[in-house]
Amino acid sequence: MGLAGLVRRLGANLRSLRNALRPLRRRGFGWAAALGVQLPAAVALRVWRRLARPINGRLFGPWLNGPRLARFQRDLPASDRPRLYVVVMPQVLHFLLPCLALLRGRVPLVLVANGARAWELAVLRRRLPEAPLFTLRRLPATSVEHGDVISLLIEHHRGPFGIVDHDCYLFDADLLGHLMPAPDECMVALVADRHPHLNFELPLTHLLVLNAEPLRRLMQETGIDAGMARHTPPAAQAAFTRLGLPPGTWFKPYQRFHDTLHLLLGLALDRGLRVRVLRSRAGLPFAHIGGTSIGSHHTKNLFALYVHLRFLELLGDDGLRQRYAFLTRPLATAAEALARRRPDDRGWQGLPLLEQTLPRLREALHRAWPDLHPLPGANTP
Repeated sequence: MGLAGLVRRLGANLRSLRNALRPLRRRGFGWAAALGVQLPAAVALRVWRRLARPINGRLFGPWLNGPRLARFQRDLPASDRPRLYVVVMPQVLHFLLPCLALLRGRVPLVLVANGARAWELAVLRRRLPEAPLFTLRRLPATSVEHGDVISLLIEHHRGPFGIVDHDCYLFDADLLGHLMPAPDECMVALVADRHPHLNFELPLTHLLVLNAEPLRRLMQETGIDAGMARHTPPAAQAAFTRLGLPPGTWFKPYQRFHDTLHLLLGLALDRGLRVRVLRSRAGLPFAHIGGTSIGSHHTKNLFALYVHLRFLELLGDDGLRQRYAFLTRPLATAAEALARRRPDDRGWQGLPLLEQTLPRLREALHRAWPDLHPLPGANTP
């Protein structure tokens, strides 16, 4: 590599370092703490999680989690409605509890612990003693990839089932009566993106019901599962070509990989199976925050920290706030984060939706656990 190449690489590395340090500085860390503590911790955690990913998915999945999940599923009580599986990630109770409050008593719920700590699971058992809980085996300080979790459920669940993001909030409960997929439907989605060139919709996993039986057959026939992929297997490429997707392209043109479920979805569409998207006349049928468990808390932008703090304040649980204080340190309140907002920061575009969502979540928490979540101004004993 010549001198010009070295200069370009050095410049690229310096830009990457500056971009990584920017959110740490904006939240209030000094240069020493940002460069000497927070950034190295974030890099180490990212490297460890990358190393753990194939072990959790390809080793622990078939040998440890698969047989246990099959036994767990067989012992679940019978249901004439699709069960909704909620994956419990670590450090997200403040997002998860409002999600569960909206669904509790309205649909069969199953919790899947995916890296959550013992004290977090104890909180959930107290709040939802009726919900079965399954714990995924994985390496310490890691979680099983979302696509690998979905693959396990497709392989071992009998009958249709749903998955719900912990930060997806379903306000239109009437939609829960329309989750059962028809025999020719592979998925029923709360929300989907329409492909920019082809005439079909791409279901998102915010709240998604899967028709497990035909999807399981496709997995067994082709060896293709619900995970992400950087390359297109021949069976999937043949299906994509028949759907009108040329080689070397993706369902989402801005990506350079096949996202969760996309390979399996392509196979299903090629076999004539359909996707149905739920329709609602409600003004705000759902809200999805997104990104709450992706990446490391060390490098979250200021708006993400503000959202964390607003949800912690929504719950009003001092113990939870203390346990999660490290997520937003050195910021301790939402007001502190808001005070650091810059007028030109485009990362705050989600603020109007957040302001619409929080009052409705406060009401949902009160309905689910009135003693723990009295409404403001209500008389308390």
